[in-house]
Amino acid sequence: MKVFKSLESVPKDTDISLAIGNFDGVHLGHAEIIRQSRSESSYQSAILTFDIHPRKFLYPEFAPKSLTLPFEKYAFFKTLGVDFVIELPFAEYYSMDPLKFLDTLKQNLNLKQITIGFNFFFGKNQKGNAEIAFWWGRSAGVKINVVQPFLKNGTRVSSSAIRELILSGHLKNAASLLVYPFLISGTVKRGKQIGRTLNFPTLNLETPDKIMPPDGVYITQTVFDGKQFSSLTNIGTNPTIDAESKQKVIETWVDSEGIGELYDKKISVYFLKKIRDEIRFSSKEKLVETISNDKKICREFMETNKIKELPDIFQDIN
Repeated sequence: MKVFKSLESVPKDTDISLAIGNFDGVHLGHAEIIRQSRSESSYQSAILTFDIHPRKFLYPEFAPKSLTLPFEKYAFFKTLGVDFVIELPFAEYYSMDPLKFLDTLKQNLNLKQITIGFNFFFGKNQKGNAEIAFWWGRSAGVKINVVQPFLKNGTRVSSSAIRELILSGHLKNAASLLVYPFLISGTVKRGKQIGRTLNFPTLNLETPDKIMPPDGVYITQTVFDGKQFSSLTNIGTNPTIDAESKQKVIETWVDSEGIGELYDKKISVYFLKKIRDEIRFSSKEKLVETISNDKKICREFMETNKIKELPDIFQDIN
């Protein structure tokens, strides 16, 4: 899937149905916007987003951490049938008059349709809204779709609500509101290799610049080379008997024999459920016993819950 970094670089001979928004996390409400944007199959499906979340640019001290990194989000778009993404520099557009912003889109794109959420605001002082877009579309000959709030069990699905669930460790509930469960992706790095001495070798990832679940042990699904693996992931300062380190680590044990060393391999780790807090053990025997129980819980969960195949972020990125 192609990502364009300017309006001028988008092919002019393509009829476009454009969805506009930040789409952090890519939750069920976002999926509905994308679905409606793609409803006219004769048009190319495109998403317009910005290189930084508006709140992070305008109010950095109050901006929450992102749910997804841009390349993760774009890989999800691809699986939802989006043809291409237009990523614009927010700094160049945030102070533009709302009508001028829409006119600029029309002038640079072969624009047939725009789909936005009910609470989408844009332009100088965020004065642009769905009503302004609707009346502009009437005069510009562009169909405007405004998607109403997406409800699940009577509650509006939102990135803010999902953020709260993740920060409180309710990953299973968060997953029910997302197109795909929360994930951490990156390149496997070399760790202290303590797990190998316990018959529990782990894959280690750097802590990404995004929201993080609380310290603890999680049932996860790890994906690499297009293959799906049941796994356990520990987030914390190190699950060893006497570690004093305060550095956050992310360690994943994959429930598969003979996968070998995966240093420098790019992996995607999806978080399905928290099973316990991280604890410090009084003995190596107690640690091994707890790890064995964690493995049992993981396998029972995977047997009783049908887990769908999840995207390999690094295969789906292009």
